[in-house]
Amino acid sequence: MHGDAWSGNIVVTATGQVVFLDLERTAIGPPEWDLVHTAIKHHSFGLVSRPDYTAFCNAYGADVTDWVGYPLFRDIRELRMTTMAAQLAAEDPRLAHQAAHRIECLRGLHGPRPWPGWSALP
Repeated sequence: MHGDAWSGNIVVTATGQVVFLDLERTAIGPPEWDLVHTAIKHHSFGLVSRPDYTAFCNAYGADVTDWVGYPLFRDIRELRMTTMAAQLAAEDPRLAHQAAHRIECLRGLHGPRPWPGWSALP
């Protein structure tokens, strides 16, 4: 598994070759770990459209949300993304609102998923 699979860690060269970047988290493990990132961008944050998510699942051949372990992996990923935001906010107070918003979402203060307002961090 890549360990941090998302579109920002993939580039396409001028010749059309696809290259994965940031391989420091690459390990042997369940492929579902990589697939959960895209699933939560659709289901939890509304950042990936339904047609794009359907195309992703069709290209892979399965939808990770059908897997029994999805809720656990989703929760771990969301917590990881929240703690990263809190760490960055400690260094840059402009990010404090995003960190607080993510914590509120995990605590259930913004209702069920999808939670609007999650934005990419530098």
